[in-house]
Amino acid sequence: MTKNTSQIDAPVVIAKRRIDTLLKLAQEEVHTDEKLAKRYVHLARSIASRHRIPLGRERKHLFCKKCNMPWVAGRNVHVKLEQKTRRAIYTCACGEKKGFAYQKKAGA
Repeated sequence: MTKNTSQIDAPVVIAKRRIDTLLKLAQEEVHTDEKLAKRYVHLARSIASRHRIPLGRERKHLFCKKCNMPWVAGRNVHVKLEQKTRRAIYTCACGEKKGFAYQKKAGA
C-alpha cells in the first residue's frame, strides 16, 4: 500500500501555515513583547529547518538572522539604500548587517 501525494505533502502544508502564522504573530508582538517576538521567529525557523522548507525571499526580509528579532524600520533596524550596487543594507540593533538587492519600479 502506497501513500498518495496529498498524504505526503500534508505535513509540509501544515508546517508552511505554522511558519506564516508565527512570523505574522512576531510582527504584531514586536511592539509589546520583544522576547516573545524573538521566540516566535525562533520557532518558525526551527520548523522550517526541521521540514527542510526554504523561507524564501519575502520571509527573510522580516527578521534578523543573528538575534531573531523581527525588523521594524526606524525602531530596531536602519535601512540604507546604495544607489550604485542597487542594494538595501539592513543594519539591526544587534549590529548585524544584511544586504538585499532591489530594482526600480517600472515606469518610475
